[in-house]
Amino acid sequence: MRVVLPFFLLLLCFINELNAQKNTDNDSFTSPLKPPFLFSGNFGELRQSHFHSGLDYRTQGRTGLPVFAVKEGYISRIGISPSGYGNALYMNHPDGITSVYGHLERFSDKLQDYIKEKQYGRESFSININLSKDEFNFEQGEIIAWSGNSGSSGGPHLHFEIRDTRSERVYNPIFYNSGIKDNSPPKIIAIYVYPLTTNSNVGENHTKKRLETVSVPDGYRLKNNQPIQLYGKIGFGIQSDDYFSGIGLKCGIYSATLFCDGKKVFGFKMDNFSFEDSRFANSQSDYEEYILSHRWIQRLFKQPGNDLDIYEPADMNGILNLDDGKGHEFEIIVCDALGNKTSLKFRTSSKKSQSQSKKQDFTKEFFFGQSNVFENDKIKIDLPKGALYDNLDFVWKSSPKLSGCFSEIQQVHSRLTPLQKPYSLAIKCDGLPEELRDKALIVSVAPTTGQKSSIGGEYSAGWVTVKTSIFGSFAVVVDKTPPVITPLSIKDKKTLTDNKKVQFRITDDLSGIKSYRGEIDGIWVLFEYDAKSQLINYTFDKNRMAFGKSHLLRLVVTDNKENKTEYKAIIYK
Repeated sequence: MRVVLPFFLLLLCFINELNAQKNTDNDSFTSPLKPPFLFSGNFGELRQSHFHSGLDYRTQGRTGLPVFAVKEGYISRIGISPSGYGNALYMNHPDGITSVYGHLERFSDKLQDYIKEKQYGRESFSININLSKDEFNFEQGEIIAWSGNSGSSGGPHLHFEIRDTRSERVYNPIFYNSGIKDNSPPKIIAIYVYPLTTNSNVGENHTKKRLETVSVPDGYRLKNNQPIQLYGKIGFGIQSDDYFSGIGLKCGIYSATLFCDGKKVFGFKMDNFSFEDSRFANSQSDYEEYILSHRWIQRLFKQPGNDLDIYEPADMNGILNLDDGKGHEFEIIVCDALGNKTSLKFRTSSKKSQSQSKKQDFTKEFFFGQSNVFENDKIKIDLPKGALYDNLDFVWKSSPKLSGCFSEIQQVHSRLTPLQKPYSLAIKCDGLPEELRDKALIVSVAPTTGQKSSIGGEYSAGWVTVKTSIFGSFAVVVDKTPPVITPLSIKDKKTLTDNKKVQFRITDDLSGIKSYRGEIDGIWVLFEYDAKSQLINYTFDKNRMAFGKSHLLRLVVTDNKENKTEYKAIIYK
């Protein structure tokens, strides 16, 4: 009894917590923007190396729309960054929910004044501050900010999230806004069929096959409307989009379920997920297909190294053994989060191919459930446990070095294979002068153009080592070129062409911008930085500088290999 009672109490607490989550009064939330509601991004849709964690509200191609508190609460966090969410607010609510507002143009006046003081106090544009519940409280419907295009935004919009305050797990915001209406089902564009072993085939081929669909009165069917001939262990995938009543941009789907002969064999549903699992989007998607064709394909089977908890039934992986010589009836049902659904029905026949699958040459077999190491006198590779989604026939090749490189080109498998965790990559240097060692780094080399992109890294004892989350072709180069500062509002280092602000474009050709510092008369001033546009600007502030006189303006920009550029001007303001 002493053992049973504590277990029963724990179970009761767990059930009560689940019920509390289910019974959250979602109708008590209002919209962060005024209607009409148009969307350019859906919760849980596939992105490269992550799931989209919120709703993207369109703002008619402009900034400056008022953003409202969706419920009473307090500002618990303020973030400002030249990338990511840009200007962002995090608001905690009494029911244990946090709402998040990203890519903002500016905050309400009291928040804007507060954060500016903090930026000057820390002498940093980028800032992340946690606040107590006694500092900034707002009622539901109060303006907390204005929409913008800051950070890594691809255009003016509001990124909106709902999180569990305690765990920070993200939840589908559609269920927290009763004002969103939608009466159109998703569209099914194509299915993909994947032979998953060397003995499997689709038709006479041992590679995946794409089959387009056509619309029919009760949903969709395959364009050729013939049974798919296949054999062995098979997985399916689906290309499907949602459009929010036909007036939104193309968005991701909420759920898809696969039935075989009337039995549910696999499905997923994007109700919520953990940020630490977001990179599993590389496994939920057909990553290779996205890189090659920019099509987002949802797998309807689970790779063994995928630990996502969005699947059901939980005890099935969606991999079907179709070598029984029989035909089967399949249906895929696709839904959006507001209950609209559509389906695709198709048939298969079991037929073994007469052709033999050719085993590709590879260097070493890697296993998904363990760490994997490969090294020789040119390269060292150390993949941690959990980096792979499936077993891998790993390929390594070395090619002659290109002009400007201090190593041979090292092909580390293929850029088409995604990874869940970063691995250690070390490349042996060849002919690197001692005086350039602190400037050495690893770059990825595009296979066709030879274009180099910085991965980073540090030199030690003849090797350059870096942590990276991608495969591809790599080499060692040096970066001794400082960043470029281009004035956009100052002529001849003295004449202002904009009376309100000074603006520069800052660029770096390889390792990337690490930091910058702007001063007027030797005192730090707030230069705001937008990484995507490469622009920084300082708006003249009469409360922080004396007007009606000449000033020394100084800007120093440093890249990730400590190369520096300094710009000076004498301006009158």
